[in-house]
Amino acid sequence: MKSVAKSTLISLCLLFTSSAFAVDLPVKTDKSYISPTSVAGATTVDSAKAHELWKARAWFIDPRKPEQYEAGRIPGALNIEYDPGTPNQQLTADTLAAEVPKDEEVVFYCNAEGCDRSSWGAALAVEWGWSKVYYFRDGFPGWTTAGYPVE
Repeated sequence: MKSVAKSTLISLCLLFTSSAFAVDLPVKTDKSYISPTSVAGATTVDSAKAHELWKARAWFIDPRKPEQYEAGRIPGALNIEYDPGTPNQQLTADTLAAEVPKDEEVVFYCNAEGCDRSSWGAALAVEWGWSKVYYFRDGFPGWTTAGYPVE
């Protein structure tokens, strides 16, 4: 019963968070969740294209939990956590704007297809007016599998 109540509460938090935006993405409800293959208004990239963007000095946003970020990340990536269930949500239009100009390339990544934080981050950035948004669905696991540098 406790897990059903927790799941319902999380779903309601996500509903309230997502209803404030025009973002239309699936909500993660169980462990079999698969992130969307694309995000409207963003360009989905694979590991090779993400690496090209990194070499070209695009901004990389890692919306994972701080402990995941600290355990390993793409070099230079900024940790702006996206967690709609917390009262102190870090990823907002203001926190993103404080780091990334709206006309510069920005790549969102997390822990591959089982993680929805990068798809939501990319979708929100598009909604907030960023014009060069990239969704790196393969995320950190895809980056490391390709043998690219990590911090």
